[in-house]
Amino acid sequence: MKKVAMVLGQDLLSFDESSRTYREAVALTNAGYDVTIFCWARGLDKYETLWEEEKNGIRIVRIFQEMNNNFLSKIRGFRKAMNSLSKKIGEHNPDIVHAHNLETLDAATSVTKFSNAKLIFDIHEDWPTLKRAQNWFLGRYYAKKQKSLIKNVDAILTVSDELSTDLEKSTVLFNSEAMSVVKKPVENHRFGLNGIVVGYIGTLEKEILKGIIDAGARINAVSLLIIGGPLENQKGYNKMIEELEHIAKEKGANTKFTGPLPYSMMNECYTACDILMVDPYSPETLRDNLIPEKLLNAMAYKIPVIVEPYKARKRIVERYKCGIVSDDWVKALTKLANDKKLRKKMGQNGFKAFEMNYTWEAQEEKLLKVYNDLFKESQ
Repeated sequence: MKKVAMVLGQDLLSFDESSRTYREAVALTNAGYDVTIFCWARGLDKYETLWEEEKNGIRIVRIFQEMNNNFLSKIRGFRKAMNSLSKKIGEHNPDIVHAHNLETLDAATSVTKFSNAKLIFDIHEDWPTLKRAQNWFLGRYYAKKQKSLIKNVDAILTVSDELSTDLEKSTVLFNSEAMSVVKKPVENHRFGLNGIVVGYIGTLEKEILKGIIDAGARINAVSLLIIGGPLENQKGYNKMIEELEHIAKEKGANTKFTGPLPYSMMNECYTACDILMVDPYSPETLRDNLIPEKLLNAMAYKIPVIVEPYKARKRIVERYKCGIVSDDWVKALTKLANDKKLRKKMGQNGFKAFEMNYTWEAQEEKLLKVYNDLFKESQ
């Protein structure tokens, strides 16, 4: 059996669950590959020290390495973590090493350069641009690092056409739901809300939510469904919700906050919505190149969307006429809330585009082609 080692800079199943990595691993396992995911499980105090486990035939191997707040300590902790991952991957003797994001590429490269294993670089986000938003020097450092390491890569996977543009040997795999999941019947109780349900699913940032609450309060017959928690694993959640509930009450917005919900409930959440507000979450410098999974999933569930005018999402929404691109949320929401025929038409447009181009089943086919081609090359 062909052995695959995936390398992930976070825990696969806890807190910041990586649905993309898991979907890829399931697709490969179902195609007959032997998949092991090597994770850096940060924050030892937040986890049970379960070093290995298995889920649906996928073996998960963790290393636990703390990072303190001190800058030098962070560097040492990162290096120790990557060295430990490299060692464990090498012992596994894989045929393909699949590195998720730039932070794991160095560790993956250190394994493949001393073996015949092929190397895949899976870019979830533009790491140099992300770091440049924090510090110009860091951005330059990671840009150089990526340029150097990418020479050793046999194939590249990205999440959008915009990210793929300047990268040779790249294939776009969109973050999307499987049609088999979309078609599963769910009980649509709409979370007890009446009227037109406007959904927001994602990270709760106060300023974004205040804008959504303000927009919802100005339109009759609109209820707001807010699903998610704040950054940093629910820290400060209760206080934030109390403040937002107070704002909603003052403005007269009918709002329900569900808190963080498991990914398995997302189809129930989408089914409850008549309109979806796609949040701009992610650092400003990354927004043009990323396609939120929520946008594609809204299309799958025939929900018209409202997105801000960032390049990748703007291109999709305008091309398929599946929502409104605007930074004036009140105006856009008013237009959709007052026009049921328009909502239905945009929902149908989005579903047709999803069915043709974005289902996870279609992404699986591209993923398996990349893998099969690499194995042909190695023979």
